[in-house]
Amino acid sequence: MTTTSPVPVVEIPSVLLASERDRNKLAQAQRRGTLVKVRRGAYCEVDAVLVGGPSSAPREKRMRELARARALHSQLRSDHVFSHTTAALLLGCRVWTVPDTTHVYQRSRASGRSARDVIRHRGEAPSTDVTAVDDLPVTSLDRTVVDCALALHPLEALVIADSALALGADRHVLLEMIDARAGRRGIQQARLVVELADGGSGSAWETWVRYEILRAGLPRPTTQMPVRTDRGLFHTDLGYEQWALGIEFDGLVKYRPDGVRPGHDPAAEYMSEKNRAEAIRRAGITLERTSAADRADTRTMLARITAHLPPDVVRRSRINAHLPPA
Repeated sequence: MTTTSPVPVVEIPSVLLASERDRNKLAQAQRRGTLVKVRRGAYCEVDAVLVGGPSSAPREKRMRELARARALHSQLRSDHVFSHTTAALLLGCRVWTVPDTTHVYQRSRASGRSARDVIRHRGEAPSTDVTAVDDLPVTSLDRTVVDCALALHPLEALVIADSALALGADRHVLLEMIDARAGRRGIQQARLVVELADGGSGSAWETWVRYEILRAGLPRPTTQMPVRTDRGLFHTDLGYEQWALGIEFDGLVKYRPDGVRPGHDPAAEYMSEKNRAEAIRRAGITLERTSAADRADTRTMLARITAHLPPDVVRRSRINAHLPPA
């Protein structure tokens, strides 16, 4: 029996299979640029995958992986359940890196000619750990988080766990599932990821900033820190209320024409953000800004943040050996 759970609506592109179509016509359509090949023997309408726009690359890669999952589901003859990062995408979770391979649980052993774009995990997911997304069998939200926490780099797993908590995953259930796997490799890391997960994270990059703060051994910051101002209630991405410090991640996409949505006005966005920041500062909160460029020099980013913290707090901080460099 397959269980169903509330998940966000995820758009999974339709696919055309060479086994069901005229191969010559599919090849011609691909050459004309109206179809794109998503995996061996499977094609997709180009408009369903190539979304365009200034920040389209991550979304296009995501759509390709979703299309590959649908194609693989139609092509596989043995029982299977999509898992790990593929399941995370299908369930609507954020991911730090969109996978180039599709993950499935399969009881049968892969043949010597197994496709290289598929990672098969031996074993079986019980029916209580399986849900369905647009008729595709997928590991449940909780099971997906645990699988990823056990197998992925902690940052990759934390991005998924953060968004899963916002989607309704239960931290207590996650920890119980991890405890049930005692003795397996990666248990300590998986538990730490779940304990550090925070549903208040608004993006994968916000999770990254928090990961670097936690890795440095600094106190755990508050996500969506509330700030009451003369212009109303605002929230900073991260912050420390006790030290009147707000930490923001600046994504450049919102300052580009049509960056957030069609018709998006970057000038209006800039002025709105400027007025918001000024109101937060008038409320007595120092704002420290971060961006993707800081990934090239995280030490300098952390120095900017710790400059606002009490010296004794900074002196006590030690690198968390269980959180490797991102």
